[in-house]
Amino acid sequence: MKVEASSSDSPINAMPIKLENPMKAFKKLHFILIPVGAITLAALGGAVGALFGAVIGWTASYLSMQFISGIKLLKLNFKDYPLAQPLTDDQLYEHLSSLSLHSDFKVEKGTWGVRFIFKNTTMHRIRINKDKQVYSIVSKLTKKKIIKRRHNPGVVEYTHAFTATPYIKHAIQMATAEETASEVI
Repeated sequence: MKVEASSSDSPINAMPIKLENPMKAFKKLHFILIPVGAITLAALGGAVGALFGAVIGWTASYLSMQFISGIKLLKLNFKDYPLAQPLTDDQLYEHLSSLSLHSDFKVEKGTWGVRFIFKNTTMHRIRINKDKQVYSIVSKLTKKKIIKRRHNPGVVEYTHAFTATPYIKHAIQMATAEETASEVI
């Protein structure tokens, strides 16, 4: 996915970012596990067994979707991206706040570093490792959305993190490039 910088009044910036669904391939688990559970328990208990089997199959597919999305989110969160040059949290925040970001993103300076808020749903904290000159993007649902979004929280969190990560990486690359250009001058 290519992300381009745009001014705040451009039509690209006004359009909301469309969420990609990286878990689309795993939705087939519902179509497999529900009938398997219904058929298996129908053989043991008749119509009531089929109903319980369908519920057990749905539960198994729901829990496996949450588990798979949790593993994928952990892999995405612990991935390190290289920095062009060493930056502190304060320098990164100054450069990011001077950029014109997409309207779905907000940049905040927290006690633990720079945070991106994406669509008021997920918070993406930038962890900078100054020794290795790398950063990682740690994503999680905001506290308000944890309470309001009880259905599929793992899948929702992974979908938002998967969609927001390229935009955040691009914004950080632009901020480090701006820092390098200011040093040359």
